[in-house]
Amino acid sequence: MSADSYRTDELLTIPDVAEYLKVSETTVRRLQEKRSIPFIKVGGGVRFFTRDISSYLEKQRVESIDSI
Repeated sequence: MSADSYRTDELLTIPDVAEYLKVSETTVRRLQEKRSIPFIKVGGGVRFFTRDISSYLEKQRVESIDSI
């Protein structure tokens, strides 16, 4: 599933987030445990809003330095 196909209000599972971020499920769990990304507890599992994952990505962005 491409990043464009996720709606901003969609709830994602750990495997969904791993695919979206192109990282392992272990990395997603680590980010969740460190509370680096917001999550929701549903039953015995956790879910993530797509908008929160997108926001997390934006915060990780490093601006380039102009080499002029």
